[in-house]
Amino acid sequence: MNAPVSLARTVAGVAPNAWHAFGGIWRLTVRRYLSLGHALKLVGMLAALVVFSIPAAPNPGAAATDFLPWAATFYICFLTPLIAFIAGGGAIRDDLAAGSIDYLFTRPVTRPAFVVFRFLSHVACLQLNFLLALATVVGVGLFHRVPDLAAAVPQLLLAQVLVITVFSAFGFLCGMLTSRYIIVGLAYGAIIEVGLGSVPTQISRISMLRQTMSIVQSLLPDERGLGQKLQLVAVNPAGAVVLLIVLAIAMIAVTALVFRWRELLGSAAREN
Repeated sequence: MNAPVSLARTVAGVAPNAWHAFGGIWRLTVRRYLSLGHALKLVGMLAALVVFSIPAAPNPGAAATDFLPWAATFYICFLTPLIAFIAGGGAIRDDLAAGSIDYLFTRPVTRPAFVVFRFLSHVACLQLNFLLALATVVGVGLFHRVPDLAAAVPQLLLAQVLVITVFSAFGFLCGMLTSRYIIVGLAYGAIIEVGLGSVPTQISRISMLRQTMSIVQSLLPDERGLGQKLQLVAVNPAGAVVLLIVLAIAMIAVTALVFRWRELLGSAAREN
C-alpha cells in the first residue's frame, strides 16, 4: 500500500498557512449554504416544522401543556440530531469524492487540519440554519402564547448547539469510515439511543440523547413519565454539557486520524 499523500504539499512555492487554509475551506462551505437550492430546502424544512408542531399545539389550551415537551423531545432530541448526522456524513463523503480529492491534494493543508477546519465550517453554517429553525419554534410558541416560553429558550438553544455539534461529529466519523453511514447511524440509534438509552438504569448514560435530555429535563413533565425516568439516572446538566463536548472532540480526532492514514484515489488514478 502506498504511503498516504499529505495535503500539505506546497504548490509553486506557496508556504502552508493554517489561517489561509481555514479561510478557503470556510468560503467553500458557506458558498454551498448560500445557494438558491439550499435556501429553497431550508424554507421547505421550516414550513414542515410548523406542520409537525400542529399535533402538539392544535389550540392554545393544548399548547400550554404539550408544546414545550414537543420542542424538547421531537425537535431537539429527534429532528435536530437526525438532520445534523445526515448533513455531517454527507459533507465528509462529498469531500472524499474523486473530484474533490484531486482539488484537495493541491492545497497546502495537512489532512488532520482539513478535517478540523471542514468540521468547524460545516457546524458553524449548520448552527446558523438551525437558529432559524429554533426561531420558527419560538414563533409558533408565541403565537399560541405558551407559558414559560422565554425561560425555556436558553435551555433549548444550549441543547440545540450541543446536539448539532456532537451529531455532526458522529456523522463525520461514520462518513469517513463508510459510504453507508446512514445504515450505521440507524443501527446506532436503534441499539444505543432507542434501546439502551430508554432503559432507566445507569447504562443509559452512554446515550448522547439521554445526556441532552438532562439539559432540557425541566421541560418534561413528570406525569409523562419522562421526568421520572430521568430522575432514576440523574445526570448533572453541567456534566452532560462537558461530556457531549468531549465526545464531539474525540470523534473528530478519530476522524482526523483515520483520514491521516487512509489511502485515497483521485479521478485520474481511478481512470487508470
